[in-house]
Amino acid sequence: MKEKEQNIDKILSEYAELKIKLYEAQSLIDAIRGGGIDALVVNENGKPTLYSLETADYTYRLLIEKFGEGALTISEKGVILYCNEYFSTLLNVPTHKLVGTYFSSYVNSVGQFKALQDNLITGISKGEIVLNVHDRKIPVYVSLTSLQPNLPAIGVIVTDLSAKRKHEEDIANYQSKLERKITELNETNERLEQFIHVISHDIKEPVRKILTYASHLITSPVMAQESTTVNNLKIINSSAGRLNSLVEDLVRYSLTSSLDGFVYVDLDEVLKDVLEDLELSIKEISATITIESLPGITGSKTQLRQLFSNLISNALKFRKAGTNPEITITSEVTDCVDKESPNKIFHKISVHDNGIGMQKAYLKKIFVVFQRLHMPEEYSGNGIGLAICKKIMENHLGSISAESSPGKGSTFNLYFPIKY
Repeated sequence: MKEKEQNIDKILSEYAELKIKLYEAQSLIDAIRGGGIDALVVNENGKPTLYSLETADYTYRLLIEKFGEGALTISEKGVILYCNEYFSTLLNVPTHKLVGTYFSSYVNSVGQFKALQDNLITGISKGEIVLNVHDRKIPVYVSLTSLQPNLPAIGVIVTDLSAKRKHEEDIANYQSKLERKITELNETNERLEQFIHVISHDIKEPVRKILTYASHLITSPVMAQESTTVNNLKIINSSAGRLNSLVEDLVRYSLTSSLDGFVYVDLDEVLKDVLEDLELSIKEISATITIESLPGITGSKTQLRQLFSNLISNALKFRKAGTNPEITITSEVTDCVDKESPNKIFHKISVHDNGIGMQKAYLKKIFVVFQRLHMPEEYSGNGIGLAICKKIMENHLGSISAESSPGKGSTFNLYFPIKY
């Protein structure tokens, strides 16, 4: 009998517990149906599972707390109702001290933030403001969203712009320093050019007088019988002539540093002008020059004339004895010239001759200032011409290279970048 009573009590207890659970479940269902609670049903392995707002809210809050940006909820009057740990750390103020205070009290320009709030009537409002906490200014980007009609509140996302501003400031400072250096460099180059012009004039004037008076003495009847004196005067005259040529080449080399006056240049027109300048030399040695159609490029017409004049003059000068010089100039489009930018496209212009050629070991040395492969008595020149060519190509963001072998002529390849 006693055991029976205990079983009845247990059943009644379980019934009461089930009744409470049923009531809670029914209340939850009624609330969901009435829209008082948001919920969703997820079908897991054929078994429906109900997630109410209470369950989803935990995941949401966990996400917000782990957020890499500040997240707040403020009342329509600006009182902070909630903020995540990131925002608290950003301001270096404990969360419990932020909640209940006015967000505007941390804003450097209240009017600016108020304008963003007013813009909420048109939708989400975004903009940059500056927070001011303990005299520490923090540039931030804020995004405001009205939570109406569900809640009379505003959601705020805060992105710290301090690192971005620091990066922009560093770039601006670097650019400013770079511009100052460029200005200083331009001023230095200008002074150097002025100096070179002055020096070249001061040197060339006495050299010109030496050449003039030495020539007079050499041809003077009085000196006709003084063979030794005449020979000495000829040496002086020859040396002065080389010095004069050297000064002119040095001035020409220094002036190739200028990047001014870059325009569209038709290289066919440039070659036409160069051949007219060299017409007498070409006819004198019966040289043959064949030129394919050349492209137009952006550059300095003066420097490009100097470039082709030097290359063709060299081909005429370093000719094989008993052989008429033959010079061929071709053009093509190529890539794989620049190792760092293999897809970059270039105009490749080749100047080939049938001259004396040179050993492979000298191919890089020939572009160095004052580098000569022959004695002055063999071939005239100061060893500056190809250095000028190299500098001109660098000015045009291109390059020059040479291919050659003794007795088989030389080919100089010019690479001009194509801009698309």
